[in-house]
Amino acid sequence: MQLASASQTTGKLYYCVMSLYITPETEFIMDTQSPANGLVFPMQRGPFQNNGASPWYSTMALGSPGQPLKLAIDSGTNISWVTSTLCPPGKCAHFAGARFDYRASSTFEFTDCLQRPYSFGPWGTMQVESASDVLTVPTGSVQPIKLFLAANYDGDQFKQLDWDGGIGLPCSSAYIEGRSSFLFQDLIGSGRLDPMHPYVAFDWNSRDRSGTCQMGAFDTSKTRGPGLFLPWSLYSRLPGVEYIWSTELKSYSVGGETLANNVSFALDSGSSQFKGDDKIMGRTLALIARGARPDVVLGFAEGEITLGADLYDLLVEEGPQKGQTVPQFAPLGLPDLVLVGSLVMEHCYTVYEYQVVQCGQEVYSLAPVGMWLFNRPDGPQIITRSSSRSFNAGPRPVVNTKVILPGPAVEVPATRQKSVAGTWKNEYGSVMTLAVTGNRIRGTYQSSTGSTGKYEVTGFQLGPPASPALSQPVTLAIEWHSTGDDPADPSWNWCSGLNGQMSVTPAGDRLQLSHLLVASSDFPGLAGQGTYIDKLTYQRVDTAALDDSGAEPLEMLPIEDALNGTWVADNGTTLELIVYASSQRRSGHVRGQLSTPEGNVEVSGFTDINALASRLALQSVSLTAAQTQESSVSSLCGSLELQGEVLNLFSVTSSATTPQRSYLATQVLALRFKRNETTHL
Repeated sequence: MQLASASQTTGKLYYCVMSLYITPETEFIMDTQSPANGLVFPMQRGPFQNNGASPWYSTMALGSPGQPLKLAIDSGTNISWVTSTLCPPGKCAHFAGARFDYRASSTFEFTDCLQRPYSFGPWGTMQVESASDVLTVPTGSVQPIKLFLAANYDGDQFKQLDWDGGIGLPCSSAYIEGRSSFLFQDLIGSGRLDPMHPYVAFDWNSRDRSGTCQMGAFDTSKTRGPGLFLPWSLYSRLPGVEYIWSTELKSYSVGGETLANNVSFALDSGSSQFKGDDKIMGRTLALIARGARPDVVLGFAEGEITLGADLYDLLVEEGPQKGQTVPQFAPLGLPDLVLVGSLVMEHCYTVYEYQVVQCGQEVYSLAPVGMWLFNRPDGPQIITRSSSRSFNAGPRPVVNTKVILPGPAVEVPATRQKSVAGTWKNEYGSVMTLAVTGNRIRGTYQSSTGSTGKYEVTGFQLGPPASPALSQPVTLAIEWHSTGDDPADPSWNWCSGLNGQMSVTPAGDRLQLSHLLVASSDFPGLAGQGTYIDKLTYQRVDTAALDDSGAEPLEMLPIEDALNGTWVADNGTTLELIVYASSQRRSGHVRGQLSTPEGNVEVSGFTDINALASRLALQSVSLTAAQTQESSVSSLCGSLELQGEVLNLFSVTSSATTPQRSYLATQVLALRFKRNETTHL
């Protein structure tokens, strides 16, 4: 469930690592023979909560004497961690509720004296200290383990967490976080598991809310039905997440419409819902919202999985949306990736298979082979096309030659590519700091001309990097609701769209953007209601990209909002929009699709979800889109008439030009949209 990249985990480092110091009075019970059935960890299903995390966990004892904690066995992370009594009162609130009291364990040690932020990518960030202790395994013996102690975290996603921590099950020991143990590998190295049986099998029964995780063996009776083999292949689009169990996904279709080809698929036991690429997930939600209850079909080289609406529409059992049935798809800013967890694994017997490499006496390393899925005979038959190969249930040979894993594609750093990533300052002194993933932009803005505070930015860049000979089109949206605890003012209901080009000049990198400020209410002493147009020039002042480690998680909850639905303009342009709220409901994030005769593209941006509460007649809207076929980017900025249900937007579109033709770079069009009542979300 982690998906943190190296770039996402930067930040001010505090940190505390521990190594286990074994005193003469410390005793460990060591297994000298591997159990025939491996180690079976009983698992339970907590209440389903709409936070993207798996409801499954195993209760294990950590420390001496052992303290029972609910721990996920998580194939989507490369760390082990636990909530601890380092957390101050009022922090680290989570549904499972327990905290590891490190002071009560006689075998506990800190492994350094620092504390630092640790990022789970878009899902959230926690403060951690590094430590070691012992974990009691199902045989009753104890296994030394290095892990992170959570010292602070906040957010609804954590509040709804059914576990107290997690045990990482990455695809390879090559990708383990250096201050954390890889439990499965350590169990093989200590002789508790047979290296010739490098399997981890999950068997979850959602009806009786019980299951198992079996390490070092599997149940052969559950591998005889229709099966699907997913060979591991590296997901390299986002550096730092090579540890996930990924494979090639040939096609992803919803209701017979193919939304993606040749992307990556990951099976994550620490996750629940489908997550991943914003465009894929956003389009999926838009198609589901039409009400036809379409099938979702995952096409692989060797088989196929089909999920109907009765499987992906789940009842939320606890949390803010308790009692609601919600389709389980979430944009997560992960390019070209479709990831899922318990939504699929509850209907399959799942076996993760490794290749064991012996490096020395009792020294083993693990490389990924792939994942095997088998339909549960008593459940829905979601594997609708099986692999031609059959599962060989025998032992696997241990090799003693080097295994070379593929590496991520080498990319030129964004700053060398002349990306917009970095810090920019305009002629008024306002500063924005941006980060880029693929062609998507996220960032923060600090204005010098209105309210003080920090504001969210989103948008797109497109095409080849800017050069002295050719500009690069850029579009941005700004939500003028401060992300901090600054005093509120009328501009918190406003938003902006910026559209133009980045260019490389002898004086340095420059962003020249047309700015549309949508003032949906009067601000006495500053501006009256209306749309204001300006042209802003930004100079790059730093190439360091945004530190995203403490950013608001992208995984937010869809909400009821007047902007939800399908909107059609007089010229045939169509917008399909869904509004999401941040955890504190400070800002409204918009995702959806823009359809024109030239094709369909993703849109993202902001809207004022507090317009009704503020008793306004207008709800400000700022959207961005990247139209790859036309090599242009667009800003759609304006307001929704809350009484008349009319959406008025200025469309500002920019494309790349040479310096001599920059005066032709940007076009403006006024669009008036009306709601398509038959598709109101």
